[in-house]
Amino acid sequence: MIHINCDVGEGVDNEEILMPYINACNIACGGHAGDQETMHEVVALAKKYQVDIGAHPSYPDRENFGRISVDMAEAEFIKAIQKQIINLEEIVALHDAKITHIKPHGALYNDVAKSEEKAQLFLKAISEYKDKYKLYIPYNSVIEKLALKQNFEIYYEAFADRNYNDNLTLVSRKKNNAILTKIGEIVQHVSCIKNEEKVQTISNKKVTLKSNTFCVHSDTLNAIEIVQKIYTHFNTKKKGARTTFPNYKPYGNSGVLVTWESEMTSSVLNKVLEFKKKIIKFDIKVIVELIQSNNSLLMIYDELNVNFRTLQHLLERLFLLESDKIQTETRYCWEVPVCYDINFGIDLDEIAQKNKLSINEIIQLHTSPKYQIFSIGFLPGFLYLGGLDKRLHIDRKSTPRLEVKKGAVGIGGMQTGIYPKSSPGGWQILGNSPISFFDVNKQNPCFAKAGDFIKFVSISITEYYQISEAILNKNYELKSSVEW
Repeated sequence: MIHINCDVGEGVDNEEILMPYINACNIACGGHAGDQETMHEVVALAKKYQVDIGAHPSYPDRENFGRISVDMAEAEFIKAIQKQIINLEEIVALHDAKITHIKPHGALYNDVAKSEEKAQLFLKAISEYKDKYKLYIPYNSVIEKLALKQNFEIYYEAFADRNYNDNLTLVSRKKNNAILTKIGEIVQHVSCIKNEEKVQTISNKKVTLKSNTFCVHSDTLNAIEIVQKIYTHFNTKKKGARTTFPNYKPYGNSGVLVTWESEMTSSVLNKVLEFKKKIIKFDIKVIVELIQSNNSLLMIYDELNVNFRTLQHLLERLFLLESDKIQTETRYCWEVPVCYDINFGIDLDEIAQKNKLSINEIIQLHTSPKYQIFSIGFLPGFLYLGGLDKRLHIDRKSTPRLEVKKGAVGIGGMQTGIYPKSSPGGWQILGNSPISFFDVNKQNPCFAKAGDFIKFVSISITEYYQISEAILNKNYELKSSVEW
């Protein structure tokens, strides 16, 4: 495993895609970049993706993006650094989150690495945070030695996208070879530091360099591609290890189909619904539509802002995030009245003949279980129900009817369901329900949802028409109970 951090909130606006791949972020808090709005946005994203939050203070020099050394009076410098950290602390508190570390930015980072005077001044500015936050700093630097003497908790950082000089300083951005962008070179660069605790410098020397975390700058040209590759290369499970991910495959030009085991069970449905709930909670902007089925989720995404591979990695990281705080929806059991009179059960005789059952046995078997709703479609409000007794399984008709009446209760293979409106259909019909299963005028057009349960209750034809009239007069309420 590898720990990745990114400098963010600097105006690049790629944080939504970066967050799923990183462990920590360093948020610009007003010195070189960032303002109240960007800090709020990035803190919210970091909390959502369970990414550690760090303050990223800088020389107060927005004009030069904090990349030029600035001489300041001691009091002025301390005030500027503390103000930036306080700015972020206030925003983090509003999000009920916490800061875990501090990392200086740009020229300040380079200055404290080599100048004892600048390092002492910076440590003085953040001294009140010594027991609260870790300090991200370079290995074998001036600030490392001073910070350890002052009992700061330090975290060694190396740069995945930067070249090093022999003295472990970063190659100046003014030089052409300062920034690494070729993926192969970056993987080799990171591997060397991670596995050998050495870095190959621009003079081809190997110098000792320890690192607890690797930084990728969010404004590096191909930052997203870099973090994707580092994340997948170093965090992929060993060969033979069992993956915990569902399957992902493209669906047209702008869709991703996520599938679980091909079986109609509550266990699989719960996995689908939990992931669906998590996606909805996380409000991923590039996903424009979400469609759930028995064992799958189809996501239509904005292909102009994200590609399939990037979205897959984002979903995989989201899948692994803890979901303890995602509240499970209450599930209800709805009592649905069904009239099995021969006038409605137009296929009862065929079912009885093929399945070698009496009509009374069919009704008894059909009304005994609690059926779980696995999905809703192909018509609005059409409930696909699992849990049908195997003795009632029967193939759909070889030639579908041109019209099946609204409320018809049918069997199709191993499922049972109700037609919410008149429609062509090939299911075997054994009754009819007077209930309205889809009303576009209601806030929730369909009273039930995937995961809920249906219990069929047999009624006479007289009761059928009484309920129909009560519904017409808006004097009927469907019975339900909390399942869990």
